[in-house]
Amino acid sequence: MDNAEKEKNIQVEDTGSNDGPAYDPAEVQDDRMTFTAFLAIVAIATQFISYINTLLMPSTILSYIIADLDDNPNYPWITISWNVCASVLVTVGGRMSDIFGRRWFLIIASVIALCGAAVGATGNSVNQMIGSGVLFGIGGGIQEMCYAGLQEIVPIKHRVLAIGCFEFFAGCIALMSPLIAYSLLARTALGWRAVYWYIFAFEAFSLILVVLFYHPPNFNTKHRRDGKTRWELLRQMDFVGFGLFSLGCILFLIGVNWGGRAYDWNSAHVIGTIVVGALLLVALGFYEAYAPLKYPMLPTKFFKNVRGFTVLLVVCFVGGMLYYSMNVLWPRQSGLLFVPADKPIIAGVYANMVSFGTITAGFIVMAFCSRVGHERWQQVGFMVVQTALIGSLASIGVNDRTQAIATIIVLAATITPPQLLSFAMISMGIENQVDIGLANGLASTFRLMGGAVATAIYSAILANTFATKLPVKMASVIAQYDVPNSVAPELIQAAALNTADAYAELDVSSQVIAASGMAVKYAYVDAFRLVYLIALAFGGLAIIAASFTKTIPKEQKTMERAIHMENETGGPRAAQVVEKV
Repeated sequence: MDNAEKEKNIQVEDTGSNDGPAYDPAEVQDDRMTFTAFLAIVAIATQFISYINTLLMPSTILSYIIADLDDNPNYPWITISWNVCASVLVTVGGRMSDIFGRRWFLIIASVIALCGAAVGATGNSVNQMIGSGVLFGIGGGIQEMCYAGLQEIVPIKHRVLAIGCFEFFAGCIALMSPLIAYSLLARTALGWRAVYWYIFAFEAFSLILVVLFYHPPNFNTKHRRDGKTRWELLRQMDFVGFGLFSLGCILFLIGVNWGGRAYDWNSAHVIGTIVVGALLLVALGFYEAYAPLKYPMLPTKFFKNVRGFTVLLVVCFVGGMLYYSMNVLWPRQSGLLFVPADKPIIAGVYANMVSFGTITAGFIVMAFCSRVGHERWQQVGFMVVQTALIGSLASIGVNDRTQAIATIIVLAATITPPQLLSFAMISMGIENQVDIGLANGLASTFRLMGGAVATAIYSAILANTFATKLPVKMASVIAQYDVPNSVAPELIQAAALNTADAYAELDVSSQVIAASGMAVKYAYVDAFRLVYLIALAFGGLAIIAASFTKTIPKEQKTMERAIHMENETGGPRAAQVVEKV
């Protein structure tokens, strides 16, 4: 059977007038990219930048926000709330937009994120800032469907190239957000509030571009053939699946983030929340497998494709563990070991090292990965390199600045390509291109959940190891400088904070303070070493998972586009959705 016989049209999304003649599926389609399609890509690229801004900027300036507001111990939820909300909304939004159309979902997401920026810019308490984070997570989670939106616009053959260009060119702006944040902190009278107003301004700009230029198939186009109304489709929605998925993910992530912070890991709060969340997700799996659902939340056909989908979710999960945790751990590690406390711009440059690597990764995907094929072996190669580099990070000490910078940039450049390849491999491997939003949404959920789990685990290990190692390191300082026993406990407490104000309350010499600062660094070196050694184990898991993926067959890399814009020129247009059989 030749390639033409292996493909059949299963749905036509006619973007012509409802009064015009029905589209003939046998009619030859012109799948060349038009200027209108490129404008649509630019519009969703700004959505990508907006979503990255809401992720990276608040976490970058978190310490400055806390210093200016109340001492509410729940402050970590300013950033954690983003991950919890986005992990759920990216899949739910992807599924709903597959059915009802993406345009209004992105418009609503931008409005929600705009509200989040306004709440953050005017916030006067930690609880208000947490509310801002929730709004950012809801808006940003929906905006992450831009990966699916991009891939359905371009020819299937060029999806890897398109994602690489997307990550590189849009990333050059988006991933500079930590440096922009530090610059606004240092150069504006508004301080950290200026960062939120910057997010607000960019969200408004992105919203305008989406309204003007992003016109994918709307509801009437998507359902011109089946004639279903919105009410009919709502009645066929898998609301039980939505509920189990959302509640399971939220409870699991809350439990993970409680551990080692609000409660001990062995507390009933943590164990109970994690277990209940996990059981709900297990129940979801059984429900999706046996319930007669028209539009399931987790189509079993996806997971039956083990090498083309399920294993790639594992790759995304482990990749998320490294990518998102690096965005939290590296700024802290570089700030503690290499950057003076009074140099926020320099701290911003160091914090951007991960972003420099991610931009490089976009170029690698664009220039290399899109050309060579053999996606399976690319996945394995990237995983091997990044696992080796994690081992290099475990060996970094207080005098290894150059090694640290080089390692973190190259590591970031190898973390992102497997995730981008996974998005493209999943989208090209699914049977029905109508499901691309759900498929990529699940990949994003696994990536975000991996990041949330890793950040919680690594942060807890870091804090606990530091608390254990610091008294040991300080013992040598106390002995060397004959610090009185009455002062020693207070000195250790001051070292744990390691701020000028903390030391100012003690009657100790500048030499003791300097030595204590070095002891703090050595304690953190040991703590970060343990974190990276644990990360090595997950790197090994990623290598195994990558080896079980499969390369996309050449016959699936066609020049067809999954959709055409409503406003593309040339008369009535039709968006063919192709099913591989």
